[in-house]
Amino acid sequence: MLLKKKVLTKEQEKLLIEAIQKAELQTSGEIRVHFDSSKVEIPIEKAKTIFAKLKMHQTELRNGILFYVNLKEKKFAVWGDEGIHKNVPENFWDEIKETAIQHFKNDHIIEGLEKCILMCGDQLKKYFPYNGNDKNELKNDISY
Repeated sequence: MLLKKKVLTKEQEKLLIEAIQKAELQTSGEIRVHFDSSKVEIPIEKAKTIFAKLKMHQTELRNGILFYVNLKEKKFAVWGDEGIHKNVPENFWDEIKETAIQHFKNDHIIEGLEKCILMCGDQLKKYFPYNGNDKNELKNDISY
C-alpha cells in the first residue's frame, strides 16, 4: 500500500525532483523515489513490488530506476529494470549504494538521494544517452 501521508517537506521534495530532472537531462533513463514506512524484511523485494505498482516497467527501453527508502525501518534499496541490468556492469550499483549508506548514516537522507540520483544520470548516459526526441515516460514526483 502506498503511503497517504508525505514524510518530506515541500522543499525536500523540490530538491529531489530537481535532481531527477537534472539526471534525466543526460539519459533516456527514468528515475523515481519512493518513501515507505511499512514493515519490510527484504528491502530489494519491496522495491521490486513498488516498482511494479508504479508501472515503472512500462518504459520503452525498460530503463527505469527506483530508489526505495524506508525511514521507519532504516532500509534502502535501488532497483533497475531489465534493460539496465542487461547493459550495465555487475558492480554498477555498488558506488551508488555506498554513497547512499554514508549519507544516511549521517542523517543526510535528502543530500544522499540527490547525489545518488545524479550519479545514476552520469552512469546511465553511457548506456542510455539522451537524444533530442526523448520524452519523459514516468512522473518525476516522489511517491509514498
